[in-house]
Amino acid sequence: MSPPRYGDVPTSSLPAGIGFLPVLSANLLPLAGVLWFGWNPGTLLAVYVLELLLLFPLSGVKALFAGRPPTSSRKGGVFSLSESDLVGKRGSVSIHDRLPPVYPRNVPFATAVVVGGAWVGVFLLAPLSEVVSVLDVLARPEAVVSVAALVVGQIGETASTFLRRNRYAERSPYALVEIPARQAMFLACFLFVVILGGATVALAGFVFVKLLFEWSGFHAEQGGGRLTSWLSGPDSDATRDEIDVPDGHPSAAIDADRRAVVAAAVWRAVTTTGPFYVTMAAMVWIGGTAFVAEEASLAVWVGFGVFGLALLAFMLAGDVVEDTLASGWLTYRQFGGRLVAHDRLTGEPQWVATVGDLRDAEVVATRPTDRYLGTRGIAATVGWGDDETERTLGPVADAEGFVERFDLPIESTTLSPLDRRFVGGAVASVVLTAVGVVTVVLTPLGPSTSWLLALFLFPVFAIAPKGFWKLAHS
Repeated sequence: MSPPRYGDVPTSSLPAGIGFLPVLSANLLPLAGVLWFGWNPGTLLAVYVLELLLLFPLSGVKALFAGRPPTSSRKGGVFSLSESDLVGKRGSVSIHDRLPPVYPRNVPFATAVVVGGAWVGVFLLAPLSEVVSVLDVLARPEAVVSVAALVVGQIGETASTFLRRNRYAERSPYALVEIPARQAMFLACFLFVVILGGATVALAGFVFVKLLFEWSGFHAEQGGGRLTSWLSGPDSDATRDEIDVPDGHPSAAIDADRRAVVAAAVWRAVTTTGPFYVTMAAMVWIGGTAFVAEEASLAVWVGFGVFGLALLAFMLAGDVVEDTLASGWLTYRQFGGRLVAHDRLTGEPQWVATVGDLRDAEVVATRPTDRYLGTRGIAATVGWGDDETERTLGPVADAEGFVERFDLPIESTTLSPLDRRFVGGAVASVVLTAVGVVTVVLTPLGPSTSWLLALFLFPVFAIAPKGFWKLAHS
């Protein structure tokens, strides 16, 4: 007998309130810690903060399954999410018969909430360190068991309500990533109450609000009140119109070169967003170490250093994955005078344009990956009026055939020779920046705090080599 496919189990087989029981049960363990193990408010708060930090990646996983398109209006949100070409992607991918479909357009939201969780952790650990030592809390077995039970309870609620009762189809990714962020705001408020207020009052109020957090995410999906709806995050009623694809078989089909797409994504991640990510990861490393313990041991420094490197690798990999998903599986098809960008991964058309309407086209000249691989990317304006947008077609292996087939207004796809003087300037500026940073950090030539300033200014140092590189193509 074959295993059941996702959706075979009726969504109404269990009462709606049953889905909240795992979370409710898990929250009784911290109360037991207060009653029988003598926890103070700081210990209880530390347990809930640790749970929240683990819920950020869980929210990222949930966001991947969100069925509603993200809303275009994000006013009042805690997270400030930058636009990504991937957010507008249509279609989904089935990764397993027992799971709902995953939407590639939600990947930027999943990445953002994981990175945001690292930042929230730093800012929550700072005031928390004034109340209790996180290391001391982690040394208590009952505290670790409570954190594990809270996370398992959230996973149980996700499986029983979010997935099995098809709530994922009614949620937008933006709402799901907002939930832990908004809860973190309330946790921060009660953290200061614990620091400044009375222990008994703080403990009673904190337990009540924590349970309200948990109920809000569940109750708002059933049509909750104003406060619970705010705690569960903004939702989206946005829809996307169907794309009118001509009938019949295409007269031509040219695939994007996926190897070139990946190479270009790596180049962009390293040169454009990489310097900012280095600073962010370093701040998490230094800040986390300073907040967890006043006199951090070597193990703490190394542990947070490894975490910072993992965060840096995650952010860089996230950018590469997003760019690859956005255009790595595109096929440009021609139906008469129509150009259809079709995605083979999701099996959905992404956009349609009249061939003669593509204008202001030019070859993307600043990617060294195209020079090395012999591919070409072409930037062009597509559409008119409110539908006008800039799109990058390709990169494709046969640029001449692509231009001729889709009648792009480009005279030549040959890249002009590089100006070696500016290439040398770019290389020299990178070397000088590296030497300067190493000199300040590892030698006594600079003040003891200069290395912190060097980390903050690291993205600024990247401006010079990028400027020289662009001039080399002028």
